[in-house]
Amino acid sequence: MIHDLTSQELEQLLPTFGMNDEILNEMPAEFSEHFGKGVKFWQYPNQFAPYLKHLSTLKIDSYLEVGCRWGGTFILTTRLLGIKKGMACDLIPKSEILEGFNELEDFQYLEGPSADLSKIDGQFDLILIDGDHSYNGVKSDFETCLRFKPKYIAFHDIVNQVCPGVQQFWNEIKGQYPHQEFTAQYDSVNGTFLGIGLIAL
Repeated sequence: MIHDLTSQELEQLLPTFGMNDEILNEMPAEFSEHFGKGVKFWQYPNQFAPYLKHLSTLKIDSYLEVGCRWGGTFILTTRLLGIKKGMACDLIPKSEILEGFNELEDFQYLEGPSADLSKIDGQFDLILIDGDHSYNGVKSDFETCLRFKPKYIAFHDIVNQVCPGVQQFWNEIKGQYPHQEFTAQYDSVNGTFLGIGLIAL
């Protein structure tokens, strides 16, 4: 489906799947009708759409998401890109949203700290790091995820003003790899938030 849509069309479609309703001062008010509904993905559509469109041009068959909250980003990434092998990891129990998705799609869920990923074997083409947002936390997650021999690693909150540790690590690591940044903002939001960075290994 994603191949048939332009980035602008995908950007308009994404909110209809349902958006997160936490920390609403960071969310664009124009999407308020979609807050707290559906899969509750926690992304800006104007960042997430071009990111997904770029990923759709790459060969990605497996996906790991470190820090998935309700699971919206995980669900949309796997479904829109047609990924068959997926794993999500978070400190909290699997959400009802992910439970429902698991009835349709087979994927693994790891409840626990991201350090527990060191006990998992396998390979993932794409990994999104969105767990511990401290500098040491994101650095540790990056080092742990290298064991899965990914083709690509994405980082969330690379321009988020409340996540200086992620910003610092991203600015240090991005110059070492080919990378893309998806950081568009909304005029209705007071501040600079979220942002997705992608490196190719």
